[in-house]
Amino acid sequence: MSEPWTHHTTRVNGFLMHYVIAGSGYPLMLLHGWPQSWYEWRHIIPALTDRFTVIAPDLRGLGDSERPMTGYDKRTLASDVYELVKSLGFSKIGLTGHDWGGAVAYYLAYDHPEMVERLMILDMIPGLGRTGDKMDIRAARRLWHVFFHGGIPDLAEKLVSANIKGYLSYFYSSSAYNYSPAVFSEADIEEYVRAYSQPGALRAGFQYYRAGLQEDLDNLAGCTRKLPMPVRAWGGESFLGDIVPAWQAVTETTVQGGEVKQCGHFVAEEKPEFVIAQAREFFGPLG
Repeated sequence: MSEPWTHHTTRVNGFLMHYVIAGSGYPLMLLHGWPQSWYEWRHIIPALTDRFTVIAPDLRGLGDSERPMTGYDKRTLASDVYELVKSLGFSKIGLTGHDWGGAVAYYLAYDHPEMVERLMILDMIPGLGRTGDKMDIRAARRLWHVFFHGGIPDLAEKLVSANIKGYLSYFYSSSAYNYSPAVFSEADIEEYVRAYSQPGALRAGFQYYRAGLQEDLDNLAGCTRKLPMPVRAWGGESFLGDIVPAWQAVTETTVQGGEVKQCGHFVAEEKPEFVIAQAREFFGPLG
């Protein structure tokens, strides 16, 4: 069976952004996390093409998008997606984000509420924190990789580059991130390793974390308005858990969602049928 999506690139904010697009109807934008790419949504896209135009980009520096030296704060990444939406001729979208894609989705919804009609989040909070906040030691232990990647990213790149597949496979197969260690096939892992083995890809990915510990903290502290659109937020039981309170704090309306049972961090790949059902129900009224 042929794949329902087609691959494209377009220039946004000075770099070439790669994206896939499939289907027809109301536009849904899907934003991936780390260490992933648009490929995160491979199980989701085919089931939505009958009702929606589904767009899944590779965020700046990741996947098959170009790798600028700067611009990895999540507000700038959100502006990349905003420009992509405009270049495709859409003025309104439904938006889903996972992991860093969820933080990018937050800023896109915050800065352009006229564009984002509904927002769904998978296992992410609006950001790591706000400047001046304290972090619980248990959260810091769970997020050890944030400090390794973002604290001295050049050193992290040097160390990880010696065995990219071995390092990334820990995230895909460890019970620290997955409810089941058998979610990712060897072919899936090879695709992600291919993407992150390209020149500059590790550096770009670690810049997400450097910015997360610097610019993003200031940006989030300056976000004083609340999101006006409906928000649905689901966290994996064995990773972030119930993320509704974190999103309720930044949203005017009542946030739906909760905890996805028997699921870890990679919700779209661990529980694709659940995500498909949620997307069809939540975004259905927009179509």
